[in-house]
Amino acid sequence: MEDDIAPAMAGIRVLVLIPDSTRKRKGSMAGAPGPGVAEALPAADLARLVALRKTVATAAELPLASDIDPTSKGKVDLMPGYLRYDGNMYRYIPREAWESRAAGVEVAIVSALYGLVLSREPIRVYGFSMTEDVPDLGTLHAWWRENGLPGLLASFIRSARVERIVDLLSLEYRKAVDGYREDLKVPVEAIDFPGLGRASQPRRGEAVADVLLGKR
Repeated sequence: MEDDIAPAMAGIRVLVLIPDSTRKRKGSMAGAPGPGVAEALPAADLARLVALRKTVATAAELPLASDIDPTSKGKVDLMPGYLRYDGNMYRYIPREAWESRAAGVEVAIVSALYGLVLSREPIRVYGFSMTEDVPDLGTLHAWWRENGLPGLLASFIRSARVERIVDLLSLEYRKAVDGYREDLKVPVEAIDFPGLGRASQPRRGEAVADVLLGKR
């Protein structure tokens, strides 16, 4: 049931939504993982998310491992998402902002492989984004939307008792979760950078850092 969630995930004061990046750091990093979407999603929704991740991984010819399917015995190099992603936006988020974040602040990453993953969850290297096509699936932002990612995000928001959302998603990533705000009684601040194109990425990263440090 939705109220049966781990204490660490209860009562997120601010949830920041950001896109993943195609560029990623290689390597692995051991250690206890941070909070994950599995700690808040109801069981049926988590099973649905795992099934969708497996579909994308299989279509992209990626090996299954615990990051995709918790029951898998496969092994891949894993690293917390906030360290793995290495795009321009992420380069403008200081590591100390991630690791000294204000209480009650969480970051959810809309991901071409994982659908939805929290910033401290361990993830692998994968070489595509929501804007790209994968054989048999088509353009990923459309595939994820049509297969229920908006509803899964809304379920996470409700179950984790999010109080406020800061939406820093780019256009294609908003398409992937289009409709998640319907019926949610949570204020959403959508931040855009019109006319900047790729130059918006540093600004987006700086805004993420401000929220992490409680400045916004």
